[in-house]
Amino acid sequence: MLILALVFAAPAAADRGAVEAEAPTAVEAWSPAAADPPPASATPTPAPMPMPVPVAPPTQDAPPAVTQPPPPPSAGPSVPPPSRKPTRPDRPIRWRVDLGGDIGTTVNFDPAWRAFDYNRSAFHAGGTIRGDFRLADGRIFLGGGASFRRFAAYNYLYGSFDADLTVREPLVFFRLAAVVREGFDVFAHVGGGPSFTALSLSSYSTTYNAGYQQAVTAMADAQAGVSLYLPKKWLPRRGAARATAGFELAAGYTFRSKIKVRPELSVYDDPLPTHSSELGDLAIRGFVWRFGVFVRFQ
Repeated sequence: MLILALVFAAPAAADRGAVEAEAPTAVEAWSPAAADPPPASATPTPAPMPMPVPVAPPTQDAPPAVTQPPPPPSAGPSVPPPSRKPTRPDRPIRWRVDLGGDIGTTVNFDPAWRAFDYNRSAFHAGGTIRGDFRLADGRIFLGGGASFRRFAAYNYLYGSFDADLTVREPLVFFRLAAVVREGFDVFAHVGGGPSFTALSLSSYSTTYNAGYQQAVTAMADAQAGVSLYLPKKWLPRRGAARATAGFELAAGYTFRSKIKVRPELSVYDDPLPTHSSELGDLAIRGFVWRFGVFVRFQ
């Protein structure tokens, strides 16, 4: 009976487990209390922005070598071609005509020249007209022309005599020229003609005495030189140009026959015949050089 009373007095197994579940453990009894949740009206704290991390720039590889030609550019609007000046036909040079003037010096070797000028050199000036034509299709031009030159001299002899001399010479010549290149020629000419000389001697002593003489002598001239002129390619019309200009330099020798100096005295109305004596020979000959400019039509 006692045993049965103990059995009925003991608690059930299920109830024990429940009681043990409801009773707190020692760990749970000592754990801190959970924090209360924030009120709904409180504003949430924003999270801090992350710091930017530097990023190295990307490396660019060298472009590959172009093995094909670049494509042609796209065709734009067509541009009209520039207007060209009308071209004129090139005219070959077959003939040439020159008009020019020149200055120069004649050096007289005859000592008798000193009676009319202390200086052996006589300055002269003149003009020239000439023409030539091309031989076949080569570089040689053959032609001729005419020129005129004048020079004079004056001297005062021994303080009592005045001596004047004037020479005028027309000259006809033949000319041969070779074109080294257009714009540069070498030439030679040979010619001759009459030489008209007028001289006078006068004195102022107790009476006035004067003697005059005119003489015509033969003259021959030979010269060689160079010509420089503007070629066609430097002219506005180029190949069609018909005119150019240039200058030339020449030197040579001039020969003149001798003059017998015997001036006739001027006696005015003196009825007595008067004859002057012969004073000697004068040879006006020697070295000559000249410089000239010309205009050429071709």
